[in-house]
Amino acid sequence: MLAADIFRYTDVNACKTFGCPNFGVLNSPLYALRGQNIFCQACGFHFPVISAAALNAFKLQVNRSYQGLIWACAHCGKRDGLTRHGYTQSGQQRVRCASCRSTFAWYEHARLPARLSSLAWAIRAGQPLHELSGFDRKMTGRDLQQLAFSARLACAATPPFTLETFLATAAFSINFNGSPNRLYVIVTVEKKSDRVIAITTNYAPRSEHISFEYRYSANDEELIVSREPLTRIFAKDRVMKRRALFFDTRYGAARLKINDAGVIVKPVLAAYRHFEVVKSLTQNAFLYVQHYIEHECFIYGGCLMANREEVATGHCHIAFVYEKGNRTPQQPFRSQIITSRLIWNDVWRCFSQPDYQMAVCSLTGQQRSSELRQATLQPAQRFIDFILHHPFYPQLVRLSPANVSAVLEFLAAEYNQGAHNS
Repeated sequence: MLAADIFRYTDVNACKTFGCPNFGVLNSPLYALRGQNIFCQACGFHFPVISAAALNAFKLQVNRSYQGLIWACAHCGKRDGLTRHGYTQSGQQRVRCASCRSTFAWYEHARLPARLSSLAWAIRAGQPLHELSGFDRKMTGRDLQQLAFSARLACAATPPFTLETFLATAAFSINFNGSPNRLYVIVTVEKKSDRVIAITTNYAPRSEHISFEYRYSANDEELIVSREPLTRIFAKDRVMKRRALFFDTRYGAARLKINDAGVIVKPVLAAYRHFEVVKSLTQNAFLYVQHYIEHECFIYGGCLMANREEVATGHCHIAFVYEKGNRTPQQPFRSQIITSRLIWNDVWRCFSQPDYQMAVCSLTGQQRSSELRQATLQPAQRFIDFILHHPFYPQLVRLSPANVSAVLEFLAAEYNQGAHNS
């Protein structure tokens, strides 16, 4: 299996147990099908089968907008053999792939029409888009996609932060079409700079080649509400054991309008795609990466498979994190070790202060207490709070899922530019 690349064909059906001889290995003879899961005879653990056809169909649709932003051929995924090949009519550098002979434009900066400045201003101010002069629903949708493209370009062009980085990933849901229907959203934020690296929703603009079993259809949701201490609220473990598959999750209704040609996919596909994008955007910037991720097993699988080579060499660590309250800097922590019944690892290190509790489960090898104490989801949660309290939020939840996804990317670029500090 080649390193994570958003334009390459992906197969993620490998053992995800750190330390197992089959860790990250495809098509091992020691794999045996057990119902809807695969049993690894080397380590004795199961892992779910993820449809490569559905995953790659989803990736092909949503990653197409990254063509010319990631240094790789969008047609064959090759990074080597790319050469300059003239310019487009708009003056952008054209690149040719020696492997498949396809060409594409390479963008170093976005050249947006002047009318988009008023659209960007309306979003920042929270103004309803239909109040804009010359509003046209179809044209506004196209303009939002252009704004999203400029946001992706800004993220792709971000200079390296440091040779060592800490990335926090959390998920949330957001309404669309002015209804109870919601999108599932995954966001990764770099801890030191407080910059959004990537944001992914589980909406695809077309439904073709995405099988029905990988389309999200749940109407109810998983509610885990507890005021108990962290040492007693690992309720998600019990919820996961009631799921048909490890990667299933229910976050509420998500129905599209009849005239929407898109599809809402199961969050597992969005998670695997999300971490490939994160890896593609950062793989030349960081020597060592620590991923702190919200506790959902399908998110762990996506993070692990995108970084499996770095995990194997010790250049990447992944940890589940539970967090409640706000930590006080320089204040000591009370620490204890507890166990749970997770799928891959069951040793948790808990840290607490009077108004703060955190539990960390290192999934890719032992780590010192001083390292685990640095774990946090708060960088991602700050961005989520920024979205939920943004002046445009009441208008955002009335948009179509395609436009919600575009505006979220635009707001991520605004957040990175420091708008949340103003």
